[in-house]
This record gives sequence, structure tokens and C-alpha cells, in this order.
Amino acid sequence: MALQATAVRAADAPAEIRIGTLYAGSGAMASTSMPLHVALEWWADGLNKQGGVFVKGFDKRIPIRLISYDDQSSPALAGNLTNQLITQDKVDILLADSTSVMTAASVPVARDHKMLLWDITGSSPNFFSSDNPYIVLLALAATDRYPKTIADFVKEMPKLGIASVALLYVTADYTAFQAAAVRKALKDTPELKLVFDRGVPQTTSDYTVLVNNMAAAKPDAVLEFGYPANELSFLRALSDNETKFKFLFTGYGLTEQNLIKSNGLADQLHYSFALAGPGSYEFKVNYGLKRHEFEEAYEHWLKEKNVKGVEFGYNAIAGYQAGLVIEKSLAAADSLDQLELRRAVFTLSGNLETLCGPFVLAPDGSQSGEIAPLGQIMPPAAGSTSLGLNIVWPADLATAKPVYPAP
Repeated sequence: MALQATAVRAADAPAEIRIGTLYAGSGAMASTSMPLHVALEWWADGLNKQGGVFVKGFDKRIPIRLISYDDQSSPALAGNLTNQLITQDKVDILLADSTSVMTAASVPVARDHKMLLWDITGSSPNFFSSDNPYIVLLALAATDRYPKTIADFVKEMPKLGIASVALLYVTADYTAFQAAAVRKALKDTPELKLVFDRGVPQTTSDYTVLVNNMAAAKPDAVLEFGYPANELSFLRALSDNETKFKFLFTGYGLTEQNLIKSNGLADQLHYSFALAGPGSYEFKVNYGLKRHEFEEAYEHWLKEKNVKGVEFGYNAIAGYQAGLVIEKSLAAADSLDQLELRRAVFTLSGNLETLCGPFVLAPDGSQSGEIAPLGQIMPPAAGSTSLGLNIVWPADLATAKPVYPAP
């Protein structure tokens, strides 16, 4: 009877698992979105060579079909395309584009259609609530938890001789929530004075005046939060102005280091601080490839497929992470019902450890795991062109003490 039931389930299996996804092929979010999207293609290609993804409910491997649309970095278009993926393409699994800016448009559409949104990096706490079971965050801690390490480190700053701090951030949810966490930590540390506090639109591309104004405030430490395109503009302004701060934290100094290097700005990272996410730090893994293994396989595939203009970094890892979570969830799901898929994802919480770190979901679907340590980026050692990395916080993971002030 068991064999007969298995045969019936296999016979009822769909010909393919349709995974709908959006990407920004142009515009302000392209540098963030494209590495993620290409990594998803790499993941799907690899599984399809094995016959597809195993789905427990049908007891067999089923080929994957990615249905992808270019939202051109337009949230309005992303919302419309999300609706199209659900109502016209009838996808089985719905993925959001990267970043909170783009994910925001998909959240209400998915909820209205009772479609589980597999949210890859849209980490705004505003997306999650106890009355919305149709969203799970896969590859990044929710933004009110993600900056925990740097916020905790703020109280250590006076021990280094730091007395004044400048805060510069993009006003989008992802970066504004991080800035708020740091601002609270500063307020709770009376020895520190906030001498510059400025939010700018995500579209900001010229940081020259901002850098000049910040330097005029003479801060002992500067903390900057932006998206990769903002980060490049900020670092370029430092280079052009020949401005150097004694302590500099950047949001993507480690997670998108290859992108920064390819733009000729690696020197600006020397002695700076950043969260050592999976693009630079090896987390313990119990499923999937380790970071260095994925980097090697991914870059080999890029060359094989002649894919240009895409750098390995956190966003590529996030795309692979999304694939891993989908893969493990389908292996635990009894059907493709959306709430059953959610149940299957939650079976992974506290049990799955990938190159992104421990996968831990809060009851509302937000991510509480995947917290990165604080690293300091060191100049290349003699005879090397690779930047070094010291982990400086938390204390139990530290490999070195922070160097302050920067030489």
C-alpha cells in the first residue's frame, strides 16, 4: 500500500516547480539585485542537472522553472509584476526582489493573494506582523536586529578614546533602522557626543558636500549606512577630497568588498570597520556549500556562462541562501499549499546552519539569526594584494584588538 501511495503521489506531481522572481536589471538597485538573481539562476541550473528539486509531497525530484521579470529598480513596477507572477503565471513559489525598498511593493500584494512571499533581503521590521503569515525572511536578520554587533560595540568606543561620533545614513528602512539602533546606543553611552546626524535619500550619488560638512564637525568616529551604490559614492568622495577619519564604519565594506575593489576604492577601506557577513566570514555550515566553496563554484559558472558585470559578495550569497531554504523546505513540505510551505520553512528554524549563519525565524516570519561579528579591514600583508580581516567584536569571537586611530 505504501508503494502504491508513493506512486499515486508521483503521478500527481506537477511537471515543474514554478518559482517567480523579480530583479533590477538597471537603475539604482541593479548592483544589489543582479548578483542575487544570477546566483538563483546558478542554483536552479545545478538542481535541474540533478533532475530538479526533491518535493516530499510528491516523493520525487521535479524540475525548476524560474519565471523572472526586470522591475528596473521601480517599486511601482515591482508591485505590478508581483501581481502578474501570482495571477497570470500561477507560480508555486514567490520571491521578492532584493532590498527593503523593492520588497515593500510585493508584501501587500502577496498578502492580499494569500501567497507566501519568500523575502530574501527585505529586512524592514515594518513587513512583519503577527496577523500576516504570508512572509518569511531568508538571508538577513531583520534590520532592528542586524546591527546588534556595531550597536553593542558603541559602548566600547570610549575605551578607545572616542568621544564624538558622526552618523550618515540613507533614509530607506534598511539603513534608517540601523542608524536608529546606533543612535540609541549612543544615547545610552553618555561619554559619547553625536556631532553630526544626517539622513539622505537613497538616490544620493554625490557625497562631496556631506563629507566636507562631516569633516568640519571633527568627529572621532564616523558611521555610514547606505546601499552599495551609496557606499561607492561615499568612498569616492573620501578619495577625491583626500579625507580620512580616525574611525570609519561602512555598511558594505566587507559584504561587497569585491565591488568596492573593482571600482578602485579598496584603499579607502584600510583600517575601516564593517560587519563581517557571509561574504567575508566563514560560518559553521550543516547544509550547502561553505563560503569559499560557493565562491569558487559560482565564479566558475559565471565564466562558463560568460556572465559579465556581476561580483561575488553578500548579495550573491543571499541568492544561494534563498535557494537552499527553498530546497530544504520543499523536502519537508507535504504539498505546495502556501501555509504548508510556511510550516515547512519553520521546521528549519534553529536547525539549519548555512553560509549565512544560523537560520532562526521569529514567530512573525522575520529573521533573528544570521548576526555578523564586527571586523576591521586591514591593509594587504607584504607580497599580497588581498585585504586582511581582524574580528574585533564580540569579545568571544575576537581575533585582534581594534586599531585606533587609523594610521
